This record gives sequence, C-alpha cells and structure tokens, in this order.
Amino acid sequence: MTRLLIWEPNEQIARKIQELLKKEPYELCLLTETDDFAAVPENAEPLMVVMDARMRWSLCRPLLDECRKRGLPLLFLTADKNAAAHAHLKALYAGSCDVATLPLQAKALRGKLAALCGTGDANTSLQVDEEERVAMLDGRRVELTAQEMALLLALMEKPDTPVSREQLLRKAWGYQSIGETRTVDVHVQRLRKKLGCEYIETVYKCGYRLKLA
Repeated sequence: MTRLLIWEPNEQIARKIQELLKKEPYELCLLTETDDFAAVPENAEPLMVVMDARMRWSLCRPLLDECRKRGLPLLFLTADKNAAAHAHLKALYAGSCDVATLPLQAKALRGKLAALCGTGDANTSLQVDEEERVAMLDGRRVELTAQEMALLLALMEKPDTPVSREQLLRKAWGYQSIGETRTVDVHVQRLRKKLGCEYIETVYKCGYRLKLA
C-alpha cells in the first residue's frame, strides 16, 4: 500500500483529501508545516508526497530537496488555474510530479495520484484557463466562449452535485430574475457538444450536474 505524506496546513482541505481518498488503497499521513520530513524513515516507502504549493518557500524548499533526494513522486496543490502557473510548479521539481487545482475534484485527484504511482492515466481531469477561455478535459483542449466558460466554472464549484438553473443564472451571468432559465438550457446544450454529453447530467426538476467522479 502506497503511503501518502500530505503537507496541507489548511485543515479543511486536509479533511477533504481524506474524504476523497477514504476508499482508495493509500495510507494517509497528514503532516503540518512544522513536521520534519527527514524524520520519516526512508524504508517506509513506497512513499508519495502531496504538497500545498501555497506554503512558505522557506518550508517548501527543504521538502522539495528531500523529495528529490529520495526520488519520490510529488503532487502540488494550487488554487491557480493558469497553465503557466502549473508549468512553473513542475519546473521546480526535477522528478515525477503533477499539479492538482483547488477546489479538489475526486476524479482528478484519484487519476493524478494513480498516474504518479504508475497505476493509471493522468489525463482524467478537468482544468480551465479562464484568461485563455480553454478547458483541458482528459488531455483534450476545448475552446470555450465567455458564456460557456462562465457556465462551466459555475458547475465546477460543486462537481457531482445538482445545481439548479436559478443558481447557475446567478453565478454564471449575475441574473436575479428566475424567468430566464431557458438561457441556461441553451448554453448547457452548447457546452455538452464541446465536452461530451456524459459530463453534464440533467437532474430532474432541478437543473444540471457536472459529473467528474
């Protein structure tokens, strides 16, 4: 069983990681900013590290050095969705690594960890670049309009959870009136054509759900 060393100072995010991986074949070890990586026995491997990239550089650097010395796979966590920021993080670590975007999505997290372990495919996630209006879905580049991007971001706030048409109107377009829900239906159909029908599910008498798990 692979042991995951999780450096995540945010308690809420740490609990979310535990929840998403509770049925996965990992032994989870939550660590604080003050825990000493060097004290973890090297014979405790196989090891893999999950690190919040928002920690102070004075803390991150020795962790990266220790990971590099041991040749451990590393998954960075970041709230930055920009592809350039992801490339910068990967350039910091000369080893097997990837980047997961917060808020965490079950399918994306599991897929990236499996790929780093050598047991799965990394291209099972959804990431977006808001400035470029581009989504990367399962390794496929999808060009979106501004309205399609707004709708997708609204759905991504609560993946695998039903979101009403009224909520989507408010989040994606700022509408306060509930009489314009047809706008949501039209843009969902356009988004489905680009992403694939299997990713956006109609929820009876409610709205839609983005399926990522």
